[in-house]
Amino acid sequence: MQRLPGYLTTSMLGLLKYLYTQNQVMSATPLRVSSCLNSCSTFPESSMAEIRHSLQQYKGGSIDLTLDDDTSIATLCLNHPEKKNAISGQMMADLEDSVNTLERWSQGKGVILYGSNGMFCSGGDLDMVRQISNPDDGYRMASFMQHLLDRLQKLPIISLALIEGSGALGGGAELAISCDYRLLTSSAAGIGFVHTRMGIAPAWGGGIRLVHTVGPHQALDLLLTARVVPPQEAVKIGLVSSIIDSEDSLGQATKWLSEKTKFDTTVVRAIKEIVSNARDDNNCDLLSEERKIFAPLWGGPANKAALLKNIRHIENSKM
Repeated sequence: MQRLPGYLTTSMLGLLKYLYTQNQVMSATPLRVSSCLNSCSTFPESSMAEIRHSLQQYKGGSIDLTLDDDTSIATLCLNHPEKKNAISGQMMADLEDSVNTLERWSQGKGVILYGSNGMFCSGGDLDMVRQISNPDDGYRMASFMQHLLDRLQKLPIISLALIEGSGALGGGAELAISCDYRLLTSSAAGIGFVHTRMGIAPAWGGGIRLVHTVGPHQALDLLLTARVVPPQEAVKIGLVSSIIDSEDSLGQATKWLSEKTKFDTTVVRAIKEIVSNARDDNNCDLLSEERKIFAPLWGGPANKAALLKNIRHIENSKM
């Protein structure tokens, strides 16, 4: 056998060592495959102030904040009863104003989010939805609401969603799961991530929070089936904390939250900060991916077909 020159042997050994090292690195590092949906889709970036200004033109309803320095528990009321408290663009702006105030409320320990007329929230206002039914506007709205609900979740106080009536549906479910705790009244329909009925996916961070709350297997089932989870099952899978009577529900919710926040204000807020910091790991990247996945569906064929059915803000059993 012919022997190779020394300089070639050295070069080949170096190459083999390099290839071996690269193979070890590749074996130890899992490949991250980006779908064309994520890597090829680009959407216009706008400031939160610009998006807010655009959303505010879609009027209807309000979100009303009340601070109580005596109990250190505030209330946030979704007030759009003619549409089962569906969230309009104006209400999104109201919610931002309320979060701004709560972030500065030094006496605060907790806040209860509830809906007027014994209803929680039927999702986004469909009149607004039909007017911004295109991927670019969908992406901007998702950016605004993701940022806003992330701030809601990170408030220095303990948040509680009180869910009554026809329940928390679609965007209403995303709003509820942004709170630290959720209570269902015994007569409430439940919580439903019903987005697929509308030909879309969660866009306000609700899909990520659902996985964190009930685990990937249960989250996948709830998102794919779009079913409304009734009170008993919701407690069993950890989607809500407890069930309370429908009578004087706000009073009962206040008492429930007062038990959770009975210690000194500085201690309660410190505990909340620890939990918020633990939740925050890699969350920004996940939220970015969620809105990129959502945007092409918004105003897409399945979404438009659903909107053409003239769906109204009605009981979930009729949807």
